[in-house]
Amino acid sequence: MQAAAKAFSIPEAKARKLLLKGWVIRDRLSSQQVLEYRSRLQRIGLRVEVFPAGQYDNRALIARLEHARKRRRPEEPVAKSSPGDAAVAPPPAHATPAGRSEKQPVKGTQGARGSRAQRQLESLFDGSDATIADPLSSRSALLAGLPGAVLVPAAFSLLLAICIYSAGSALWEFGLALVAGEAGPGSVAGLLLSLLLSGLVAALLAWPFFGAPRLARDLLPEARPLKRSDARGLYLLLDVLAEKTGLPRTPAVTVTAGSDIRVEATKLSEAFRQNLPLQVGLGTAYCLTGNELLALVARQRGIYRGRLRATVAWLALETPRRLQWMQWAMENDRSVIAPAGNTGAAMRPLHHLLTLCGRGVIPILDRLEAFHQVVAGPAARMLEREGDRCAACLIGSDAMAPFAEKWHHMVHADLVVAEVNREASIAGQRLENYPRAIQWTMRNLDRETLSNLELAMGQQSDCWDTAAPADNDRIAAAEELGLPAAIRTEFSVQRLIDDLPGLAVDVSADIAAPDTRPVDNQQLLTSSEDAEQALRVIGEYFNRIPPRRFLLLEPPTEESLAAMGLQECIDWLRTRLVELRELTGRLDELAVRTPAAELGIELLRHSVKIQPSDFYLEGSGAAAAEATLREFRQQRDGAQVQYLQIQGVFALRLKRAIGSMKSDDRSWADSARRELEAFGGLAPHLDRLDELARILGLGIDRLSLDSGQRETLQKFHGLARRGLQIVQHRVENSETLTSLGLGAALEQRLAGAGRVGMEELPGERQALVDALQEMELRCKTVSATVNEHYHRHIARLLRQCLELEKALQVKPLRLVGELS
Repeated sequence: MQAAAKAFSIPEAKARKLLLKGWVIRDRLSSQQVLEYRSRLQRIGLRVEVFPAGQYDNRALIARLEHARKRRRPEEPVAKSSPGDAAVAPPPAHATPAGRSEKQPVKGTQGARGSRAQRQLESLFDGSDATIADPLSSRSALLAGLPGAVLVPAAFSLLLAICIYSAGSALWEFGLALVAGEAGPGSVAGLLLSLLLSGLVAALLAWPFFGAPRLARDLLPEARPLKRSDARGLYLLLDVLAEKTGLPRTPAVTVTAGSDIRVEATKLSEAFRQNLPLQVGLGTAYCLTGNELLALVARQRGIYRGRLRATVAWLALETPRRLQWMQWAMENDRSVIAPAGNTGAAMRPLHHLLTLCGRGVIPILDRLEAFHQVVAGPAARMLEREGDRCAACLIGSDAMAPFAEKWHHMVHADLVVAEVNREASIAGQRLENYPRAIQWTMRNLDRETLSNLELAMGQQSDCWDTAAPADNDRIAAAEELGLPAAIRTEFSVQRLIDDLPGLAVDVSADIAAPDTRPVDNQQLLTSSEDAEQALRVIGEYFNRIPPRRFLLLEPPTEESLAAMGLQECIDWLRTRLVELRELTGRLDELAVRTPAAELGIELLRHSVKIQPSDFYLEGSGAAAAEATLREFRQQRDGAQVQYLQIQGVFALRLKRAIGSMKSDDRSWADSARRELEAFGGLAPHLDRLDELARILGLGIDRLSLDSGQRETLQKFHGLARRGLQIVQHRVENSETLTSLGLGAALEQRLAGAGRVGMEELPGERQALVDALQEMELRCKTVSATVNEHYHRHIARLLRQCLELEKALQVKPLRLVGELS
């Protein structure tokens, strides 16, 4: 949310309210504005959908939300906890299989303690039969959806068979010609050409599809195998679940730091044999009860229950994943001969040929994925409903609504924590215990966020993502089944895993860069609370139109304005609020257009072909582009003059309030005002850092990052590097800023500056993207750190002024009806 607020220059509270999926945030946009908003939102991890102007009504979502509320139980009060409170209610005695021997079998009676642990876990299920039914109608529907699910995989199989047949036929014909003594140079050339074409087609399409997990290994989440000896209780619980419900058994478990539970169905043979490993995010062990965790496990296993269903599930759900992995591999210069992107000198020409041809295959893969989602969509939705039915069999249909709400909260908390961890990595830091951070964030979601998440449940979930939380329609379908709960006693799984905290720390390190150091969760998760309070004070003082950077502390020189008193200043400002909002919006728009135009001009100077409209340029020539950039800067300078005039009256209002204070308070306020003046010298450098960060972001989003663009990117990367050094140097040489703690704050946030301060950009594409992203985030981090420090200090002064104005009964700065 902080990234969204920064990217679009809106308060964080408004970003949190608007940027959750399922709510229209902008209407009547041009195509260029749509591209800009969508690219920036997707960069920070949000899903964006574009509709024709005026044809998407938010009221439909509100109506669905009200319909869902009528079905649900009254909401429980939100429990708040301290950052260090990560304990879950201890499980009852029958849920703790402690003391069982390491090699004790699940079934049988070879040990009294093992039998007792199994009986304790079996007692979680009530005495009735918990076997999940598999009606004939469901299997018949799956059989009807099988042809659509098999089309695209069959096409790749047929393509591979054709390539093999073509190569084999060429070899056979050459062998016959060789035996007959008719082989000559033409036969050899024909054989080589046939083998080359067959191998090229197979290496571009067929082999990457079947070997996609190997190509996209860097894209897959880091998972750590969980041995049975390290989690005997969990494995025993999963065995009991399979025995009681008829779901497939779990041969192996891997753990990650996130909040997803998935079945790792990488091979069709594993699905057919019902031998599917399970991937468990440890965030679920901290956030959910044992009942809810088992419901997620049952949902995943239920999708692959039975050979027919497992086959359809693999064909329908694994195919789009493999197509996406193929696209990622081709975009990042991976090939079947160099899955990691690196190869020897002898194979490098062939690798370059495959990567070059792969760029042309990407649109074909995109269309194949869209076609598969159309023909296999019915099968995917049937599998989704089957998974929900299995989950409802364990916790009961009546519990699906609160369970789905908790599921949404956990997924949202995981997204927030991932962003916190990513930002902390810039400074060489990471969360010490990532799963526990998810739990704390989930428990401390504010009311507004919870309300927006409830609204987001009205958005249809993605049936192609087996870990997507249930939406209102899926909840209603599960409730209509009227299934009783197979498990009625709540328990915890935390004691079923040996040394869960240590394992959580280990997986937290797995997902972080190797050169980052662990930092206490509380230090990173609660670092912005003071900043949020400061923003509320600033929003009240400026009527929700805070200064774009720093408040100009010089009052106006015009006599008519300089002579105004406190109430006159506020009355004058009230008449200018609409104009101030328009000027702020115009300056924000120019802050987007100017860096884009600067990047476009630099690309034109290096003879790089661009689409001028993508960079807000009116012509493809360098002269016309430079004229557009000059026009943008002139518009910015003109709007800035009017903007600073209004800001000057705010400074005069502040001065009049300080003059009305008592002597002690006035001395403190004058001192605080002088301290704030030290920030003014940083403003132009921070503005430039913001422009360079936006340029680097545009380079990542809109450029192909080939060798012709490297010189341009190198220039802006170097400018950003020098800009960071200038800001740090000015802060270090300012006694005022140092005494305010800004230098220490920057040093803490950028503790890893030395390791990312490279002067030359790397040559490999993914490494280049990483370097540009790191520099972009460092620029944003420095700007955000200075802003946060400034906001905290000015908020203390503004709070005193607001209290004084209330004591003097000054009419507040507020428009009738308040601008939204």
